[in-house]
Amino acid sequence: MTVSARGWVTRMLPVLAGMMLGGLLMLVGLAQAGRLAGKDPEAVVALAQQMQVLHRKVDLQLRAKDVAGAIEALEDARTLPWPDRERGGDLGMELRHDVYGRLVRLRLDHPDVAPIEPDALLALVDEGLGPEPDAVDPNPFTARLMALRGESLEGQGRDDEALTAYERALDINRTLLERELGDVP
Repeated sequence: MTVSARGWVTRMLPVLAGMMLGGLLMLVGLAQAGRLAGKDPEAVVALAQQMQVLHRKVDLQLRAKDVAGAIEALEDARTLPWPDRERGGDLGMELRHDVYGRLVRLRLDHPDVAPIEPDALLALVDEGLGPEPDAVDPNPFTARLMALRGESLEGQGRDDEALTAYERALDINRTLLERELGDVP
């Protein structure tokens, strides 16, 4: 091993150790909080770390006013092997809802950047929500994605369906508020 390679390894060792320790602490913390109910908690922790990196990348792209790059990065995340609810638990679904919610919000706010048809946008929302969005424990990411579904439907003039989606989002937010205030277990 050359001197420069040895120096690189020496410098990177604390970084790698920190990453491993961070992953372990995240796994332990999520398990203690009861958030890892799926069959594959390690996959959810790895996904959470991957999403953290993705969000940082998107933040940097948006700071640089590269909306197209941010949308592309989030679109690329759609191809990830997202765990289903059985495998990843509610947390896996929440991570998915978070990423899809951010992607849909960017697409709605910037319709001229990588434009898609309204039906394709609605299909994107439904893809993000997955087959059983109501089965997921109430959380802000699902509420946001459901509200974005309402916004997408409203943009298509489908007001009754939009109202239903908005009401579902409000119900989730109401439950979250009641939990915060201590009225619901």
